[in-house]
Order: sequence, then C-alpha cells, then structure tokens
Amino acid sequence: MTEQNLTNDPKDAIALRVKEEAVRRLALRREVDLDLSAVAEGAGQDLDAVRQRFADEEALLTALVLDAYNAMSDSAEAAAGAAAAGGAGLLERWTAICGGVRTWALAHPDEYALIWGQPVPGYSAPPETMAAGARTVLALVAVLRDAQQQGVLSDEGGEPLSEGMRQNVENLAGGLLAGLSHTTIARLLVVWTQLHGMVGFEVYGHIAGVAADPAAFFGHAAAAMGEFVGLPRA
Repeated sequence: MTEQNLTNDPKDAIALRVKEEAVRRLALRREVDLDLSAVAEGAGQDLDAVRQRFADEEALLTALVLDAYNAMSDSAEAAAGAAAAGGAGLLERWTAICGGVRTWALAHPDEYALIWGQPVPGYSAPPETMAAGARTVLALVAVLRDAQQQGVLSDEGGEPLSEGMRQNVENLAGGLLAGLSHTTIARLLVVWTQLHGMVGFEVYGHIAGVAADPAAFFGHAAAAMGEFVGLPRA
C-alpha cells in the first residue's frame, strides 16, 4: 500500500490521530479573543480609558451581545412598523419581521454569529441580554395577539402534543406568551428555530447550492411559517 493510500485510509492510525488533532484545532478557531490590551491597541485607544468603559473581556463581550440583539430587534421592529404603516395584513407583517431579521443578519454576519452561532466557551450571558433578544419575539407575538383579538388565529389540526412537548410548552406559557394556546406556543417554538435555521443557512454560505433566488425562498418559507403558526392567508 502506497503512502498516499495510507494517508487516505480511514482505518490508518496515523491519519486518525492527525484528524483528531485537526478537529481540536478547529475548535480553537471558534474561541473569542477580546483581550483588552489587544483590542485597545487595535482600536488606537489608551488601555486605561478602555478599562474605564469595559472592566474586563466579559464586560466587552456582553456589550457586543447587547448591541447585536438590539440591532437585530431594531431591524425587525422597523420592518414591522413599515409593513403596518403600509396597510399590510397579518401574514405580510409576520413575513416583514422575519425579513428584518434576515436583512440585518446578512449585513452583520459576525454579530449574528455571536448571538446565534456556537456559544462562546465559558461565557454565560447575563439576563439583560435575554431581554434584548426577546424584542424580536415580541414583535412576532404582537402579530399573533392581533390575530387572536380579531378571532382569526387558528390552532386547529396538527399532531397532539406529546408529554415531553407539553412540558416544553408549559415552561414557556407564562410571561411573554401568556394567553396563547399551547398549540400556538408549540408552533411558535418550531417557527422560531426554523427562522434562525434559515437565516443561519444563508449567513454561513450554504444557500447558494439550494436556491437560485434566496430572497424569494426566504419570503416563501417565512409566509409558510406564518400560516403554520396559525395566521390566515392574506
């Protein structure tokens, strides 16, 4: 067996060890390095002045997370406002909010990855970051509440909730989602993860081989998610 064949043989011990080490090094690429000295130098700022604003690396990271969540929510809320001002229906408003998330994410892929990519090892985001992130959910929920008030929000059909899914829903049924049926909350959970799955698929460069017109695909899918959660067709 040639050296080339040995290298490509998945059972070869040397190749396995090399690939294990390579995977370990891939994980290192995902670490966030916000050393204040390096950041201050790169920004052309005095380190003491930087430390007056950010006590440590974690404080700086939290500030970035807050900025990202708020910027994404600003985009979603602006899209919702523009759609409502233009007389859009419920499903159109829903789709506009989803589009606001996508527009911001494509323009700010690194910030999007910070909040919706792999968690930063060792970092636990404080509660205020969750409040900032909830603004986008609230924009979507506002559409559902309007539909509910108009008597057109449907929770008919679909599979009954399993015991595990009922537990998932009950954990979310208070607070922001109070008053929505368990079926609607379960569907909202599905479409929320689907939304970020679609956005991440495009942000991370996986859409090119799937959709010739990514915007058209996203709009179609966002509308389908709106119908799935119970909104009436326009």
